[in-house]
Amino acid sequence: MTPKVLLVDDDTAWLGAMQKELAEYADTFTVLAAHDGQQALDVLAAEDVSVVVSDLRMPGIDGFELLNRILHQYPDISVLIITAYDRPKTREVVFKSGADDYMTKPITASDLTGKINRTLKKKSEGGSLHNVSLETFLQLVEMEQQTCTLRVMNKSAGKSGALFFRNGELLNARYGGSQGREAAYEIFSWAGVSVSIENQCPVSEKQLEGELQAILLDAMRTKDESSEDFNPEEEEAESQSSEKSRDEILLDTPVQNRRASNSNPEADTPPPASAQAKPAAEPKARPQQAAPAETGQAEPESGAELVRQKINSSLGKEDDVEDIYEDLQWHYLIEQISHMGKIFNTGSLHAIYLNKGRGKQSVIVPGQRAAVVLMKADTPRDRIIDAVM
Repeated sequence: MTPKVLLVDDDTAWLGAMQKELAEYADTFTVLAAHDGQQALDVLAAEDVSVVVSDLRMPGIDGFELLNRILHQYPDISVLIITAYDRPKTREVVFKSGADDYMTKPITASDLTGKINRTLKKKSEGGSLHNVSLETFLQLVEMEQQTCTLRVMNKSAGKSGALFFRNGELLNARYGGSQGREAAYEIFSWAGVSVSIENQCPVSEKQLEGELQAILLDAMRTKDESSEDFNPEEEEAESQSSEKSRDEILLDTPVQNRRASNSNPEADTPPPASAQAKPAAEPKARPQQAAPAETGQAEPESGAELVRQKINSSLGKEDDVEDIYEDLQWHYLIEQISHMGKIFNTGSLHAIYLNKGRGKQSVIVPGQRAAVVLMKADTPRDRIIDAVM
């Protein structure tokens, strides 16, 4: 899906000519047109636009007012101002008003294309991810305290929205002409999305009340309650099928990821593994281990055995541990975080601390076979994390 660029100008001749000339760049971006500010706002409410190129002098809603409305209603959309009435003071006011660029007429299609492409490149400078678990990625952004704008695309439904983070805090969300919690709920209901990352956030003040975890949970609860076709038996069957598929995923090398040992110990909900399947509840008994491969060679030590050795070597006993076992279901989550962690260059993942509340805490150790250390309620997490590192 190519980005959409909206040209706004009351000069019908110039607008038509520029549309025609820019048509040859259709493989890079799609051009939309509006003849005045009000028509531009109507287009923005209906279309997923990335960049607006607007004239200044127009009847009704002029370029200045249009710029101001876009900054408040669509803060993730870049605005390039173009005018035939160039004045030093005008240029200064345009930039102070929040425009991304300023151009004067006459301008060639080639020059305008260069400006547009540079703006689009800046919007995706942080990279992009496809078919990802949005919940997992957002928790990574929060834990790494990233400042960024995430453009989330649901290609199957032809929808897109934006999430604004500053220092890991979700400040606002936008979907179409709506903002705040309503927009966040809509975006969080999408599965298998693509995410484009811009390494800056145009929003400076928090406009969406509540913490990210609470908003995510409320959004998922609202989605479940509003689903008319929800069938518990089908949901369970799909979940078991997804978990069986995930059991077949193995990691051959240590993942490159965030420093998970610094994750928030106060979190009271585990990170979801994907948008399609929920992580299994903490098992009461150890999951069945995979059978050794018949290769004629000795089976290598399992992740659980290696972790047990480390704990015994470091602590001399396992009094702080209730159980140590392998759980292949964690491989999918580790693989997801590994892929996303490369975007942020955050180093190797050594351990994941999970606090489910009510004294239920554990440490997940990545590896060819992920190991889960089920800790006692009063065990200091750092004691176990240091032992398995």
